[in-house]
Amino acid sequence: MVKVPEIKGDLWINSRPLGPRDLAGKVVLVDFWTYSCVNCIRTIPHLRALWDKYKNKGFIMIGIHSPEFDFEKNPANVRQAVRDLGIEWPVVLDPDKENWNNFANKYWPSKYLFDSEGNFTYEHHGEGSYEETERAVLRALGEPITLEVKTEEEFAPRPFCFEPTPETYCGYLRGDIANFGGYRLDIPFSYEEPEELPLDSLALSGEFLAKAEYVESEKAGSKIILHFHATEVNLVLAPVENGAAKIKIKLNNRNLPKEIWGQDVKNGEVKIDSPKMYGLVKSKEGGLEGVLEISAKENNFRAYAFTFSGCVE
Repeated sequence: MVKVPEIKGDLWINSRPLGPRDLAGKVVLVDFWTYSCVNCIRTIPHLRALWDKYKNKGFIMIGIHSPEFDFEKNPANVRQAVRDLGIEWPVVLDPDKENWNNFANKYWPSKYLFDSEGNFTYEHHGEGSYEETERAVLRALGEPITLEVKTEEEFAPRPFCFEPTPETYCGYLRGDIANFGGYRLDIPFSYEEPEELPLDSLALSGEFLAKAEYVESEKAGSKIILHFHATEVNLVLAPVENGAAKIKIKLNNRNLPKEIWGQDVKNGEVKIDSPKMYGLVKSKEGGLEGVLEISAKENNFRAYAFTFSGCVE
């Protein structure tokens, strides 16, 4: 990729459609993201800082929303996420991943920077390197680089990190379960909890419908069981019926301790009112290893993917 590809899409948020004429003479930062991606969400405060500092200096940022799950193709869901996350820069919906493919992109999040002549100058994948990205923007703008040079210790966003349980998908397309016989595809089935659950593995207990992207609880008490090691556990969830569902969370057969409730936990439960990522567990003191149980309490839910952190803030 040498020149900025034309950005395709009929549905834009926070802007009218922007074509090559609109971008001519501008420094353009393209950010590929999707709203249920925890890594994408963590970059947003840093993107907001870039936007606020340079939006009036010949700089434009475009978020290309390329969905991972089908519910992220729904424009209403994306609009709500943009509002909830406080995103003010232009966002274009890329439901068929046309832009994703034109950029030959492979990761969420990914950033691509182009100078005022449309030349590709910088890219970064994943979280981090925020000062490096800002320096690249300043160079492209022809602005003096006045950022303070930080020591390695100051650069570290967290005191320590370790390798947590890897991202774990629930649906059969990319997931795996420890139950005997594995998934029963596309049919309701009553799963029996295995006697042992190895670290970094997932199992089902009770009645579930296994689909390519998710597993769906079929009745109250059906539960997902996860043996994890992390400081933070998140789960992409959606309600099945209109309205909300509610799940109960336990750790090692006990109610989830209040001191490690994630951001969406109240009274040891999570209300699922829309398809998005929910924070289940967050430890501020160190890593946790244990067996997490997520059980249907009110109405049924769909579970898509677990994500984790192995860092203490």
